[in-house]
Amino acid sequence: MNFFKTTILGLAMMLISVVASAQEISLLTIAPGDMVYDTYGHSALRVNYPDRDMDLVYNYGLYDFNTPGFVMKFMRGKLLYQVGAHRYNSFLYNYNLDKRSIYEQKLNLNEIEKAALIKALRINMLKENRSYKYDFFFDNCSTRLRDLFEVAADSLEIHGEIQALTYRDLIKKHQYGMPWSDFGIDLIIGAKADVLSSLDDQMFLPLYLKQVLSKAEIQRGNTVEPLLGEAYKVLSFPEETEKRLTRSWFTPELVFALLALFLLMLRWPYRKEKVLPKWLRNIDGTYITILGILGLLLAFMWWGTDHVPTKSNWNLIWLSPLLLIIHFGKGKGFVWMTYLIYLMLFTCLIALVNAWIQILPQQFNVAFGWMILIEIMILLSVLKMEKRA
Repeated sequence: MNFFKTTILGLAMMLISVVASAQEISLLTIAPGDMVYDTYGHSALRVNYPDRDMDLVYNYGLYDFNTPGFVMKFMRGKLLYQVGAHRYNSFLYNYNLDKRSIYEQKLNLNEIEKAALIKALRINMLKENRSYKYDFFFDNCSTRLRDLFEVAADSLEIHGEIQALTYRDLIKKHQYGMPWSDFGIDLIIGAKADVLSSLDDQMFLPLYLKQVLSKAEIQRGNTVEPLLGEAYKVLSFPEETEKRLTRSWFTPELVFALLALFLLMLRWPYRKEKVLPKWLRNIDGTYITILGILGLLLAFMWWGTDHVPTKSNWNLIWLSPLLLIIHFGKGKGFVWMTYLIYLMLFTCLIALVNAWIQILPQQFNVAFGWMILIEIMILLSVLKMEKRA
């Protein structure tokens, strides 16, 4: 979400002068939206000063599209996010336009705890602290609020049964209604996403922050009070929410299954021929080239960026840059080419099994299985040609 241009950073100074008058502090949880970057929802902190007629929303999800080298910094995980303030009415207006539901829960903090939270927020708003390097799993708009609450209420106790869920399991629940986004994310996110998460970890997602903290309690002497009050809807769009959770029939699994069948039918009449016709070899070459380029992208996201989730990506065993060497080196009489093809066939078989039965430390999207079958079919044709060369 980019409210950077409308961020009222000057309001941070007002916050400093009215710390003592903060009356109500609430957690705002925003439901997922239609865009890829809205898939996981959003969290923000509402600080309301009724006696000052000042109602502010603070969130840590701001960034500037005008940052020099924005695209490359975003790709490399070096783009700095910021915390900023907005007027509450303006905040609601934007989400009302997007038709995204908002839940609000009052924080049951005493005056000392409120002052501690506001102080921590004020420190974050300082120029030298305002920016931070965003990390999807470990440092985002939700984890920053989680840490604020722990600072404010040092006797905070987190309760709840820990579900055996990986980071990938958690985000897939949000991606169900967006199968192509789910497919793309499974391509680019590596084995780091397949580590089991703790309750604390799960709060990187706004809806899980709301769910976990709704069961959290504050110990004050002999009394125990819930951290959050009952959730009530500030904005409600049930039809849009249901639509976003509905999965389309047009899925990657279907598309690549049909593509695999189509390519098999195209090559079947030539199964006994020594060499496939040129037009069919061009189709094969295009497919292999695309996979090889994707392999270069995955390698870049692993070694060329600071993104933690894109490290240790086992998709590289079948989306390998070696495919480019095979494509551009085939038919040139290289004695090592057959060995390279055998190597790729072996790794493709491992990947194929993993697409349906997980044997590697990383879960594969089911659609990858059909893509790998096509790759194996093409590699076998290239191997046949190399042996007859």
